[in-house]
Formats: sequence, structure tokens, C-alpha cells
Amino acid sequence: MTASTRRVWSVEEKRAIVAETEAPGTTVSMVARRHNVHSSLLFRWRRDAFVTDRAAGSPSQPAFIPLALPCPADPPRPALTVGTIEIELAGGHRLRTEGAIDAAVLRSLIKALVGR
Repeated sequence: MTASTRRVWSVEEKRAIVAETEAPGTTVSMVARRHNVHSSLLFRWRRDAFVTDRAAGSPSQPAFIPLALPCPADPPRPALTVGTIEIELAGGHRLRTEGAIDAAVLRSLIKALVGR
């Protein structure tokens, strides 16, 4: 039976070594040489730490985001028509308008004159 030459690193040791790679001005290769590990192993530890941290930080369900919508705008008004309108009513009443007129205003005006 031969003894294994493979080293075993604890989670805390791996995290400490990975944390060294995040220091400004350091490279993964420099940290790997300092701890006598292969840089590909250190990259794997970094990836595993990222995946673990990401899984621990993300909620299982989407977060609730409050949403405030603006009040709905007034409905668009009907287009104004341009021209001359002349209406003769019984009793000699006459209504004449020129230019742009709102159809709703004209309707209410006629209703008022007829209802008289």
C-alpha cells in the first residue's frame, strides 16, 4: 500500500486561497505558485465558490418588485372637422358655425336648441 501524495484542502483553506486571488495586483498564477497548487485547480475552486455563493444568495422564487403605473391618460378626443355647418330649425332659428368644431360640442348644442 502506498501513501497518497494528494493533499486535502479544507473549505476554509480553499476560500482563503481564492480570496487572495481577488486582491488588486495579484494573479491566479502568482497565488497558485505561492501555495504550490496548479492554477487550473485554483480556477476550479474560484468557479465552485462563485456557484456556491450565487446559489446561496439567490432566492428560490423571484423577488417581488413593486410597480407603480401612471394614471391612464384621458381618452383621445375626436378629431376636429373644418368647414361650415348651417342648421335651420323650426321656428326660424338658425345655427351657423365655421372653422373647426368638436362633434360632441355640436351635438350638445343641437340637443339644447331642439329641446327648447
